[in-house]
Amino acid sequence: MRMKPELELSEVDGMLAAAEEEALRNGWAVSIAIVDDGGYLLAFRRLAGASKSSTQIAVDKARSAAITRRPTRFFEDMLASGRTGAASLAGVIPMVGGLPALFEGQVVGAIAVSGVKGEFDEQIAEAGLAFLYRCEGR
Repeated sequence: MRMKPELELSEVDGMLAAAEEEALRNGWAVSIAIVDDGGYLLAFRRLAGASKSSTQIAVDKARSAAITRRPTRFFEDMLASGRTGAASLAGVIPMVGGLPALFEGQVVGAIAVSGVKGEFDEQIAEAGLAFLYRCEGR
């Protein structure tokens, strides 16, 4: 039987804290979501001043990144280049800001952010992933 790695609670908490710290350092009011490899919510935080709509968008971006094993930027770039077939993928959010979390080549979850410009959402999500990868010694 094959063993499957999973995110541990301490890793999820650290990812969330690192992403929140990046957002606060820059004065960005955002929502941050972390999901498991199936796209199910593990942790969420909406910072003071973040729009209510950013709540579901962050969760949906994270789910999209986890189930497709790709950054959500991939799908936004596809649409921008005229490849509109990406719009037909059920449940995939083609907006920058969602990143899959990998361990030994396997998706173990994803982190996503919504509330500011996509590049800044992604910057915050990258801070969360950086925490995870420091824990792994990458």
